[in-house]
Amino acid sequence: MSGFAPVILLVLLLTLLGSGALLFITIKYYWGGRGTPPLTGVQRRLQKAEELRIRAKQIEYLKQHPTKPRKPDFWDNSKAA
Repeated sequence: MSGFAPVILLVLLLTLLGSGALLFITIKYYWGGRGTPPLTGVQRRLQKAEELRIRAKQIEYLKQHPTKPRKPDFWDNSKAA
């Protein structure tokens, strides 16, 4: 019986270690990297409005500064004028 006790102790230790790691990862994922809880409804709406405003600025910039396509020739890697 005494040879079986270290095995039980090792299993319990590994179970506790695994449970602790799972708890740590769950809390870190839930509260994010900076340790803040998820946003509330009002904060989410404000963040969404800010993202939409920034995206509108990006679209406006792209309209004013269109991308220059590459030339159709595969070996010519310069941009078309």
